[in-house]
Amino acid sequence: MNTTTSRNEPTKINRKPIVIRRGPVRVMIYHGKTKAKGKTYPRFSLVFKEPNGTRRIRNFADLEEARREGELIATRLCNGESDVLALRNSDVAELISARNTLAPFKLSVATAISEFSTAMGRLPAGTTLSEAVENFAKRHPANMPRKTVGEVVAEFISDRQTAGCSKIHLRDLGIRLGQFTTAFAMPINAMTAPPVQQFVYGRTREYDRKPASNRTKENMLRVIVSLFNFARRMKYVSADLAFEIAEIPTPKKQHAPIGVYTPNEIRSILAAAESDIVPALAIGAFAGLRLAEIARLDYKSVRLSERLIVVEADQAKTAARRLVPVSDNLAAWLAPHAKSFGPVNPCTEEIGGNVGHALGCRFQRTIARAKVKAKRNAFRHSYISYRVALAKDVAATALECGNSPAVIFSNYRALATEAEAKAWFAVTPEPAVENVIAMSAVG
Repeated sequence: MNTTTSRNEPTKINRKPIVIRRGPVRVMIYHGKTKAKGKTYPRFSLVFKEPNGTRRIRNFADLEEARREGELIATRLCNGESDVLALRNSDVAELISARNTLAPFKLSVATAISEFSTAMGRLPAGTTLSEAVENFAKRHPANMPRKTVGEVVAEFISDRQTAGCSKIHLRDLGIRLGQFTTAFAMPINAMTAPPVQQFVYGRTREYDRKPASNRTKENMLRVIVSLFNFARRMKYVSADLAFEIAEIPTPKKQHAPIGVYTPNEIRSILAAAESDIVPALAIGAFAGLRLAEIARLDYKSVRLSERLIVVEADQAKTAARRLVPVSDNLAAWLAPHAKSFGPVNPCTEEIGGNVGHALGCRFQRTIARAKVKAKRNAFRHSYISYRVALAKDVAATALECGNSPAVIFSNYRALATEAEAKAWFAVTPEPAVENVIAMSAVG
């Protein structure tokens, strides 16, 4: 049995010790005897001094064991490793057990302690490391594929394409999720809700870097939630993570005032327009098509003889085909430019930008030349407002414009009078003035 006694503990030892030297360090082994239950046994007392002067004695029943321990202590004292000598046998046993436990993980005791301390320092108070590991295991099962955000986005868009989604919808997904992929080049199951919320709430407009509208942020969040629901179904993320993303609060809706142009303002705008964009501008003002729908429109869908514009499903925002009536004044604006086929939009839209962006810029420059105050989406707002005032049929107007009756009723009803509506749809091109050459009489 290995025991340790302090300097003041009385002991009987032989005065002719074995001396073990390591540099200036001396460790002594004294031979003595001890009695237990009437029998006498040999005892070998290992005696040494710690650097602080404390005298230590350790007793052994076997000389060779005492000698091995003495050589180890002498070496450690000589190397300045005196702290190790304070370890009890139980401490040493625990260290050996810990080392054996860590062996399959190829970790040293020191590394394991360091990582444990770092992990506990980052956990909330009262949380155990086992709880944190259990939560991590739920979110990252061992058999879960490690897919990057970009890889899952590509699969999601391909899945939507296979499901028969429109080109417009797929393009919208590509633009929004392309921005998301650029911001998060990382495994999708390593993401958390807070940075996603910061990304959504921090959206800005591309052309002036000012904060995007809450409607734009809401649309971005909706697409991201769909992405994570797809990833959950494919077992790329846990259900908990998909739920956390879905729980991100939707940005509060902003009820901006509906801006409309007066009949005189639209007359000035059309008068200031260059010839090639007059058809697109007139369709926006007198048929109410969205800018992106006008940008995709082909003249084969403009049926002047039938007084209809056909907005195909792959052109409409709602992915539903609809028929829009052509008023008398719109027919007058379109007649000089009528074609059997070809794009109504004269602008070349850049790949990767929003559909209709280039055409919208042309519209803005035309409005500025006309010295009319620009109003957001006012061509469509004006058409719907005047159409409701003239037709007095919310449901029919909603069907023509690709909106719900509730939106038409709440946003556009009572914005214009019937007289104003008649004046709006009476705006026609100025009659052409023929050149007249005055001939003087020949005398």
